[in-house]
Amino acid sequence: MFRFLSVFAAALAMIVTSITGASAKDCKDQPVIAEGSPFISRSLGAYPSSLFAWRKAAEAQAGPGFQSWRVAEDRKIDCEQVQLENGKKRWVCTRTARPCKNVLAGGVPGLGGDKPSFDRILRRGDNGDDVKKLQELLNDLGYELTVDGDYGRGTKSAVRDFQEKNGLSADGNFGPKTAEVLLSKV
Repeated sequence: MFRFLSVFAAALAMIVTSITGASAKDCKDQPVIAEGSPFISRSLGAYPSSLFAWRKAAEAQAGPGFQSWRVAEDRKIDCEQVQLENGKKRWVCTRTARPCKNVLAGGVPGLGGDKPSFDRILRRGDNGDDVKKLQELLNDLGYELTVDGDYGRGTKSAVRDFQEKNGLSADGNFGPKTAEVLLSKV
């Protein structure tokens, strides 16, 4: 019985090692610290701004492939209200993390390898796995959506905000042009 348990434990250890090896990461020792632009809104302005700033700084400091916030380690976000020279108060978020990249797995981290494709135009009221993928991608860019697969008011608002920031027609519907720009940013 003892021999069977030790063989079983060894086999289980090999399986766990092979599974964790598929998501091996190469992480930098030094953290990247980046501050976003000041915005009136913390959630729809300062929060995503800090993500774009961090991704740009991570790629400049660590090189291509290290700009994914989702796989970075020791992630920390601090947001505070600051007073500008003109006396107005604005939100500024600062992100700190050690940049990493997946060594063996490619594509969008957390979405199973390849970048997802969207086969239909998504609108308010739509449901499904493609809506969940959209919500996950928007959250990677700093939006704070519940990933429930329901294209509700929050998802439409986030898509509209993303479209405005990227020079697209801001109707809140997720079509091919918006998908192309979004997938180029993750």
